[in-house]
Amino acid sequence: MNRLKQLRNSRGITQDELGRMLGVQKAAICKYENGRVNMPNSVIMRLVEIFQVSADYLLGTDEVVPLLKSSSAKLSSSSMPHTPAIGVPLVGFVHAGLPMLADENITEYIPVSANEVSSGECFFMQVEGDCMTGDHIVEGSLVLVRKCVEADNNCIGVVRIGDEVLLRHIQRFGKQLALTPSNPAYNTMIVSEGDVQIIGKVIETRLRF
Repeated sequence: MNRLKQLRNSRGITQDELGRMLGVQKAAICKYENGRVNMPNSVIMRLVEIFQVSADYLLGTDEVVPLLKSSSAKLSSSSMPHTPAIGVPLVGFVHAGLPMLADENITEYIPVSANEVSSGECFFMQVEGDCMTGDHIVEGSLVLVRKCVEADNNCIGVVRIGDEVLLRHIQRFGKQLALTPSNPAYNTMIVSEGDVQIIGKVIETRLRF
């Protein structure tokens, strides 16, 4: 079991306060603490900064108690190491199942470490459908996408076919693309490269609560 709750309580930080520091809701903190949801790497790195402990200690794999600065004092957001954050737009839905229309209206901005999006234009889309569950991308997840016109072979990408937007593994075979789900209940789609537009490559997945 991880030590997130222990560390949070030792600093006198509430779940609401920690959620604001991480840019997530209180429910996410609760699920991280009870182990129902694994913490993304970006969250682990931020918590290591906040609590000044190693990732191994935070995750409960290291029994050595670290020496902490002002361990009895409550931390404030102004006194903690801070990685600049920027707001990345959530622009609609991407379907991980049957194709559906993507509504590309910005609905909100989600805080992300500036280091994560330092190269290239990025945006979030929310997943609908279950065809990418083999990659732990479930319905309701947010995918952080870096815009590109070419994608690495077998990367997880967002593509447009007509007015429809899909989330799939992308593989190129000559002038054709194979768009492959990771849920075996769905079939691979083979399309001509002229019929598909690569929108971007998925660089991070987040659960939304």
